[in-house]
Amino acid sequence: MATLNKIRSKAGLLVVIIGVALLAFIVGDFLNSGHTFYAMNQNKVAVVNGTNIGVEEFQERVKVRTDELQQMYGQRGMTLPEGYVSRINQEVYDQMVNEILLSEELEELGIIVSKEELADLLSGDNISPQVRQYFTNPQTGEFDRQGLLNFMQVVLDPESHGYNTPELLAQIEPQRQMWLRLEQEVKQNRAVQKFANLLNRAIMPNKLDLENSFEDNKTSANIAYALQPYTSIADSTIAVSDGELKAEYNKMKSFYKTPERRSIKYITVNIVPSEADYAKAKEKAEMNESVFATTDDVVAFIANNSDESYDDSFVAISSMPEKMKKFAQTASVNESSPMEFENDTYTMYRLMDTKVAPDSIKVRLLSFQPRSTEIDSVLNVLNHGGSFAELAPKYNGNDEIWLMENMASSVGRPFINKVFSENGNGYFKAESLGGEHIVQILSRTAPVKKAKVAAYVLAVNPSTETHTALYNQLSSYSAANNNAEKFNTGAKEAGYTVNSYECSAEDYSLPGINDARQAIRWAFNADKGEVSEIFTLDNSFVVAALDNITKEGYAPLEQVKDILAMQIRNDKKAEKIIGDLKSKNLNSLAGYAEVMKAQVDSAKFVSFSSPSIAGVGYEPVLSGLAPVSENGKLVGPVKGSRGVYVFTVTDKTVSEQPFDAQTETQKIQQNYGYLINSRLMEVLRDKAEIENTMIRFF
Repeated sequence: MATLNKIRSKAGLLVVIIGVALLAFIVGDFLNSGHTFYAMNQNKVAVVNGTNIGVEEFQERVKVRTDELQQMYGQRGMTLPEGYVSRINQEVYDQMVNEILLSEELEELGIIVSKEELADLLSGDNISPQVRQYFTNPQTGEFDRQGLLNFMQVVLDPESHGYNTPELLAQIEPQRQMWLRLEQEVKQNRAVQKFANLLNRAIMPNKLDLENSFEDNKTSANIAYALQPYTSIADSTIAVSDGELKAEYNKMKSFYKTPERRSIKYITVNIVPSEADYAKAKEKAEMNESVFATTDDVVAFIANNSDESYDDSFVAISSMPEKMKKFAQTASVNESSPMEFENDTYTMYRLMDTKVAPDSIKVRLLSFQPRSTEIDSVLNVLNHGGSFAELAPKYNGNDEIWLMENMASSVGRPFINKVFSENGNGYFKAESLGGEHIVQILSRTAPVKKAKVAAYVLAVNPSTETHTALYNQLSSYSAANNNAEKFNTGAKEAGYTVNSYECSAEDYSLPGINDARQAIRWAFNADKGEVSEIFTLDNSFVVAALDNITKEGYAPLEQVKDILAMQIRNDKKAEKIIGDLKSKNLNSLAGYAEVMKAQVDSAKFVSFSSPSIAGVGYEPVLSGLAPVSENGKLVGPVKGSRGVYVFTVTDKTVSEQPFDAQTETQKIQQNYGYLINSRLMEVLRDKAEIENTMIRFF
């Protein structure tokens, strides 16, 4: 009983304790369950009018685009340019944002592209220019409709065309993804075109617009003028007050709206060979020089000692690099050239063989999967008069391919050897890296002298020791100068140069560094004053310090005051020059020129519709006044962009072309159409709510 009474006496405290415990339980449960919500909210590249672009979706689109470009460059024997990954990220981001904005507008307006319309653009009578560019023969400039249809059949139904294993399907997947993306682009562009046409119709010019446009363009004037530039008055003689700067800033503020930016200081250390690296490379090159010239197994020697692999191909001597060509033109088989050192590279050649043969061979072919059971029967049909054109759609035919011997690495040495050893023009079988083919030679270029040249190439590269020494030295500096202030002040003594740059979240390069996205991403996720880790960018070590953060908004007065001060000074200079000239009561252009210490110049075809004048530049005051001024009448002094002008009209040309409403309408609509098409997405973006968080991840 005593215990019960004790509990009752403490009831208020007990309620509080239970309440706090319950609250802690609820809050803890919310935080635990909310962690997933928070992660989901953060796991996005952008939010466009409330629609999320997720990181995974974005990465998948980037991968597809990267694979497509890598294959495109690979077909040309090239690799993606350095720094291209950041550009792909930005391209995909822009495309995904545009898709969301357009889909919202198109849905609201009820604009669609029908299946029949899309089919016509992809493979019908009105092929889209985007599709044409992929299937136009670069040598003839002719659109290859059959090649397009064959491609579509394969990528849209690969199993029916022999791609029936995971490995083969993987081979064709990049082309399939490319086609699906192309379909989407064609559909989107057609919808945008409809959207733009709708806007064009909505801004049809009225009668006054047409008449004004005609009047603006029918008169052009030739003028003689004198200019007193603003630079004729020293800036130091024109005072600009803080109040004037502030007033001008408030008037022009909207022109200085800027995105969020980061000001960084950074040090770049180029990773270059040391003296020891040069000495070691020279020793190795000299040791290998005689071995390369005498060895019986050149292929093995190149594989084990050269930076470039051996190319077992005959190449037209005329198309070789200049030094190799000069050697091959006069050398005997097995003769070697002296060792040369240029651009940090040792190079030596050895002539392996020569022959006279066509440089290029044009073929057409049908393609089959490896170990095809059909190829022999199809070959028999062709050799007995069968139609290649009829068989081509079923067997992925291509009726014009130019081959060269140095293409062996991409299509296979046996295939190239087979083609270049054939003498007739009949059909034959040949196996490439991609499968089996029936081939027919259509033509050969004229025989030329060809050579097979082995090249021993040894580049002087920074050693591991050099990498480590450069890295450790920079690492020690950044550790000792671990804030932005010390980072900047201690550099000169340490032998480093500090660079400055103000970057936006969309930048992917820094001055002197092509692909600097890592450093820029760090800057947008760091706190002011922090010093970064060391990045390896463009064959350089880079370390950065975050000097300042400027939030999205308007550039501060301090940052733009020099531009504003110049404008204020020019206005005051114009007022002074005009006042001084008017006080002289001059009545001739020559008199004005003398006082202005200028010469009389001329300009032709000055019209109201063209504010940029040949030989003068952008001067709307002249293009506005000259066409409506009387011949021979002195005009001015007037304030221009570069200075103060005085001019006379020496001649006028008035078009005798009668007013034609239809012609004028077409001209105005063409101008409107250009503006709409070029700025449509910009306008949609300006009015949208876009939260760009890509910088957190990419």
